[in-house]
Amino acid sequence: MKILLLEDNVSLAEIIKEMFEEKGLIVDWFKDGEEALYAIINGYDCFVLDINVPSLSGLNLLKEIRDRDKTTPAIIISSNIELETIQKAYVNGCNDFLKKPFYIYELECKVDLLCKNEKNINLCEGFSYNLKDEILYDKENNSVKLTHKEKRLLTLLCKTPNITVSLEVIEQYVWEGEIVGISGIRSLIKRVRLKICKEFIQTENYGYKLITNQMGS
Repeated sequence: MKILLLEDNVSLAEIIKEMFEEKGLIVDWFKDGEEALYAIINGYDCFVLDINVPSLSGLNLLKEIRDRDKTTPAIIISSNIELETIQKAYVNGCNDFLKKPFYIYELECKVDLLCKNEKNINLCEGFSYNLKDEILYDKENNSVKLTHKEKRLLTLLCKTPNITVSLEVIEQYVWEGEIVGISGIRSLIKRVRLKICKEFIQTENYGYKLITNQMGS
């Protein structure tokens, strides 16, 4: 899992970064809101945002994120607990609000709860995909070999079943900031369809949708 951390308190940020990296997660840390804004195209699984940071506040960054990405979980961490600020955070699209100071395990629990999905998604013809481990299983429950980008694509689509994911979001999440264009996306979709079945990824005007009716544990 890849986390974007926006925090200008160096001591706190280093503690948070170390804690998540010890769990095997990737943490990109930014002290400046505008720098974080330019980085969101790199494709993240979770956003942890302080409000009062240089250049662009965490709340304004969150609004920019939600203009592009409606689903990736975002947690606001702030010493500002005014009702108006908290309300604005939720209006702008945060999933949770954590008041400073906090115990580090509180943030760890919130990230585990919001950002880690351990469920198996049942796909077509007996295939399933484990979101936590990013493993595709066939109908005999054997694992199917996937490239890194194939895993990123399946993870993104399985997080948003039956919802159209735009070409822009697919490019940002799967290629993590690299510009690839529609031909590269189509080629990746084709490869994934060949490994499972064609009909489970539906083509839309400006993106793709994973079709599923079931979710297993």
